Amino acid sequence: MVDESEYLIGGDELFHHTRFTKHFEFMLENYKPNNKPVAFFMSCSKHKPFYKSPYRRVFNAMIEKKLNIRKISQIYTVSEPAILIPEELDDTNITRYDFPPAAMQTEGRRIFIERLAAVLPKHLLAHEKIFYILPKHHRGIFEASLKIIAEDTTTNTIDKTLIASRIKYAPPLTYNLPKAKAIIVQTLDLQIE
Repeated sequence: MVDESEYLIGGDELFHHTRFTKHFEFMLENYKPNNKPVAFFMSCSKHKPFYKSPYRRVFNAMIEKKLNIRKISQIYTVSEPAILIPEELDDTNITRYDFPPAAMQTEGRRIFIERLAAVLPKHLLAHEKIFYILPKHHRGIFEASLKIIAEDTTTNTIDKTLIASRIKYAPPLTYNLPKAKAIIVQTLDLQIE
């Protein structure tokens, strides 16, 4: 029997761990995104819970104090092996893991992309403007998932036009905070001092 609070360390095998398969099923079948107009998809980090990481603290300060949009914003973490973690689950056992991106193999990447493509659609429809502020590794996963969603002919609810109108890439803050801020301000047509 595995203690659900146990800190897990590994690679692709973690995608099949009960903790993460149950979380994926919950996100797919039971989780209902809020309807806050703005959503940010950000990468996981070695600091857990994520909101305590230096990167996330800088980001939260920017959207709260500089842009004044924190109350209308939802933050999601794109994560291997948990796939997608809403901020309200940030300080739970779902973030008690270490899975360095370099440990991901071809099979893990495929699982990550497919699961994210399965979970993302309801999130893309729930929010009016979506920013993905992800480094190269997670950006590639996210964009590959968007491509699967856009090419899915079984539903017409999300197409390339909707994706282009709602979703915007901004560079990670650690690379270029002023540019990320400028993209958010311009996209949301914010009037800031």
